[in-house]
This record gives sequence, C-alpha cells and structure tokens, in this order.
Amino acid sequence: MEETASGDNCQNLCEKANEDVISELRDDILCYMLSFLPTKSAVATSILSTRWRNLWKSVTILDIYDDISGYHKNPFTYKERKMNFVNFMDRLFHSSWISSSAIMGNVEELIFYINFPVRLPENLYCCEKLVTLKLHGHIRFDNLQSVCFPSLKALHLEHLRMLNNTAIEVLLSGSPALEELELEMEGRDSRRSVHVCSLSLKRLIIGFVCIFVPYDHSYRKKLTIDTPNLEFLKLVDFASEELSMQRADSLLQADLCFCYQTGVFNVGIEEYANMVVQFYRQICGVKTLSLSNCNIRTLLGAAVSKFPCFGNLPTFRNLIHLEVRVSDDYVWILPEILQCCSDLEVFVLLLDEDAYGWNWCAPHSVPQCLSSCLQVIEYKVFQGESGETEMLEYFLSNALVLKKMTITHPDDLETLEVDVLKRLSTCPKGSDACQIVLIPEHKRSFEVASMRRASFFSESFNY
Repeated sequence: MEETASGDNCQNLCEKANEDVISELRDDILCYMLSFLPTKSAVATSILSTRWRNLWKSVTILDIYDDISGYHKNPFTYKERKMNFVNFMDRLFHSSWISSSAIMGNVEELIFYINFPVRLPENLYCCEKLVTLKLHGHIRFDNLQSVCFPSLKALHLEHLRMLNNTAIEVLLSGSPALEELELEMEGRDSRRSVHVCSLSLKRLIIGFVCIFVPYDHSYRKKLTIDTPNLEFLKLVDFASEELSMQRADSLLQADLCFCYQTGVFNVGIEEYANMVVQFYRQICGVKTLSLSNCNIRTLLGAAVSKFPCFGNLPTFRNLIHLEVRVSDDYVWILPEILQCCSDLEVFVLLLDEDAYGWNWCAPHSVPQCLSSCLQVIEYKVFQGESGETEMLEYFLSNALVLKKMTITHPDDLETLEVDVLKRLSTCPKGSDACQIVLIPEHKRSFEVASMRRASFFSESFNY
C-alpha cells in the first residue's frame, strides 16, 4: 500500500510539473509580464499556443530596438539584418493591431531606438492614452505636420540626427499635458535655433554637444526656453551662442553646464559672458543650484577681464542649496559667488581635477551667508594640498552657524586623515557646534548606494 501511495504521489508531482501554470494566469497578468520584453520578443510568444496568439496585442508598451548597430563592420550581415528588421517593422506597422490599438488609445508607452533612416507611420503620432514617448536615432521628421498626444507626460528625444526646431514645436504643441522633456542633440550644425515652449512642462533636460568647428557667420545658434511652470532644469549646452530663459518664476532647481567655445562661436567672449549673467538673473529665484567648472570658468574670465557684467551678478534670493564643481585654479572666486547667496544653508564643493597648484588667498570680506545661515559644508574630494586646508580653515573660522563640515578624501590619503583632522580641530572656529567629519571615498560611495537601495525598497513597499 505504501509503495502504491508513493507511486501515486510521484505521478501527481510529475503531472503538476508538466502543467502550463503560466498560461492559467489572467490576461492582465500575462500582459504585464510581456510588457517587460522587447516588442519583437513579445510578438514571438504568439506561436506558443492558441491562448497566446493575440495576447501580445493587448500589451500597452511598444518598444522597437534595432539590433543591427553591432554588425556595421560586416556589410553582408549588416544588410541582411537590416532587411529583416525593416520587414518586421513593415509587418508591425501595417497590422490591424497598430491601427486599432494605437489610434484607439491602448498604447501607453512607445520606445523607438533605430540606427538607420526611417519615417514612422502617421498613426503613431495620434495616441490618446500615450503617457511616455522615447525616440532615439535616425527617425525622420520631414513630413511631420501634427500630433495628438492629449495624455503624454514624458517625451524623450535623444540623439535624433534629423530632428529640427519645427518638429520640436509640433511635438510640444500637440502634447498639452507634457510634464517632462529630455532633449539631446549632437552638433546642431543644421539647427539654427531651438525654441522650447510649453505651459505644462515641469521637468526639462537639455544636452547640446558642440561639433568644435567654426560656425557659419550668417547666423547664431539660439536656445530659447519659455516654460512658465518649469520646476527642474538641467542644461548642458556647448553649442548655443545665445541662451534665453523666459518666465522662470516656478523654477526650483537648476543644474547648469555651458561655456564659451573659442574659435567656434561667432559671438565675442564679453558678449557671451554678459548673456550668461543675464541668464542667471532670469533664474535667480531657484532654491537649488548646481554650477559646473565650465560655468565658473566663464565667470572667472569676466572677473579677470573686468567685464561690467561681473558686477551685475544677481542675488539668488531663495537659494538654500548650492553645488559647485571647480578646479583648483578657480577656487578664489568662490567668495564672490557666495556673496550672491544671502540665504544659503548647504554648500557642496567638488574638486574637478587633481590639485597641484593651490594658491588660496582669503578675501578681505566675508559673504553674508557665512555669518548668518550657512549650516552644512561638503567638500569632495580632498587631495591633501595645504591650500585646500587653508580654504577649509577660512570657512570654519567665518561660518558662525555652521553645524557640520564633511570632507571626502581618496582612500590612499587615510594616513593624512589624522593630521588634517587635528589641524582643522585646533583652528579658530566661528561655530562651537560645528562637527568635522572625514570620510574615505569608498565609504561615501557605499553609503550613497545603501541610501538609494533603501529608497527603492521603501518606494516598492509603499507601492
């Protein structure tokens, strides 16, 4: 009896092991699982069984990645894979699913990553429930007349070699609910101007790379941003000769990186510096500001050349968090920048290059924020130069309400940690409550990673 029972159990286990458990799940769960696959792989599941034949058509994410970029060294393989991909695109675009699901509003996310010239079907630019659209590569926009994305929240236009300002304006005008725009363009050799205009936009990331060849003298490359409800701006721009930010009253955070390109731009350095200062005046209401070494270089050039615009730097009336990336040659201008931040509470200073020529000279005057409100200073990455220590001593002695100074240093400088801490601990301090903390760089990276993981799990559990 026991042997019979044991055999029955084994048979039952084998039968359960052979059951198609996945196919027994509800359609919405299966579609959710398929949404994590590339569209080409999701379509391939239609051959599994009758149950799976049309299931992929209900997936709300359409992502098309060509897989030919790694085969350009072999012309025959490249041509064959390209033709296969084109045929797949043709079948997909002319299927009843595209016309019924995209236009009727089933698709919520569209992703196209294509490395050869292709024009997308017009019906893809009319999706009522589309929330996210990401386009990358050689997509053509020459015949784009209008779009209808009433629910679109996020638009990413990345490295689109055929994108022009007309297409940008059409895409934005047809997306009345857009909140996030990422725009990355290479060269901009054929794009005289870019105008970003949106009443709904809250988050804007722009990346323009310079082609480092002299520009056509018949025009200037311009970037105009007209987004009255924008809250976050990240601007990396090495191509535009003119920048303009209009109606920035809602802007809370800005991360900026742009500078003058000698031998490339048509404008002179003084005119460019004046434009940069005017740009700062247009965003002077931000609460968080990050400036790159390139921005500091422009201000330094204006100061050294005694351009009038340097005396017109605005007061950042609401700024409480400032992050500056600077090389050792430019640190002397930091007090001038801090003088414009009357209510600053957190100051983060990142050393951009190895420090070999430190020549810190303490200014005669003390910025107002050091005397009244600066509470936290973070310095990354300490190199062990005496000039660095002198600069930190200046901040410690003049920051009257400072609560904490954190100094990150490379792992191989741990032998200097005790000496530096001893010197900073014995120097005169404006605030008796100030705590000095030295952290090896690897430990800092570990703590940041741990914080990100904790944030991820917290969000997951909340969800």
